[in-house]
Amino acid sequence: MNWFVPIDIGLTMGLILAWAVIALALAFRLLHFPDLTIEGSLPLGAAVFAALYKHDIPWPVAAFGAFAAGALAGSLTALLHVKFRMNKFLAGILVVAISYSLSLRLMGASNIGLLQLHTIFDTLEQWDKNFSGDFHFATIAFLAILAAVGAAVLLRGLSSLYGMRLRVAGSNPEYARSLGINTLGKLVIGLAITNGLAALSGVLLAMKQGFADVGMGQGILILALAAMTIGERLLPQKHLSMQSFVLVAAILGSILYQILVSYAVRAGLAPTDLKLATAVLVLFVIALRFSRNGELFEGGMK
Repeated sequence: MNWFVPIDIGLTMGLILAWAVIALALAFRLLHFPDLTIEGSLPLGAAVFAALYKHDIPWPVAAFGAFAAGALAGSLTALLHVKFRMNKFLAGILVVAISYSLSLRLMGASNIGLLQLHTIFDTLEQWDKNFSGDFHFATIAFLAILAAVGAAVLLRGLSSLYGMRLRVAGSNPEYARSLGINTLGKLVIGLAITNGLAALSGVLLAMKQGFADVGMGQGILILALAAMTIGERLLPQKHLSMQSFVLVAAILGSILYQILVSYAVRAGLAPTDLKLATAVLVLFVIALRFSRNGELFEGGMK
């Protein structure tokens, strides 16, 4: 039994799903919005990408279309909450339901196969076979560079004046309004960006697995929450800004979570028990944090 295989799988899947974890972390920590929409925007992004790519649209254009679809889903959640005073959770649930139906409509079925179409992962896997054998160095390097560049762009944006206004609008809307900041517009833009990132996870997952499925987002919320809590628990915050801490913890937690899951399955844990094990892990980490800090996660629940 090769015990390095779970590391290979964990790094690959962790870097692919890191975008969804970043989406949840940014919405939760910086915008103070417990956003459930990512469970719909991830499969919606995969569905839009697959539908466009299946019709000979270049993959960069198809990926941008997927990002835009996820962004629209996030914007709708923000508008439902702000304009109609809808509960944050209810707004997210409604948009997830809408995204599910849209994904089915776009694909015309519950899934679309992409195995017959060439993607960038086909090239990367060919390089891996030629140069690195069983370990997917080229694939992991590509995903790591993509995550690093994306995190750097997000960090630069969040550290700018506009990014600071965005964070103020999320963390303290009343104070933001007193400064003349349009809190509605900032929340719409913020959730549009985060759900666009979640849709990118769907794009990468569809290309890697060779298909897009309407059920791809099932369980992504508990996965992202587990990864976020693991990353925040293990990463020291002392020398990092809040935005840096959130981004790095999300990526680190996503990778570690997937490695742990891969080792658990390799050790004999039934795949049907993964969600139960993940829920227990999240409860354990939350209970540990509560016992030490006397508080649970900070985030708006209205």
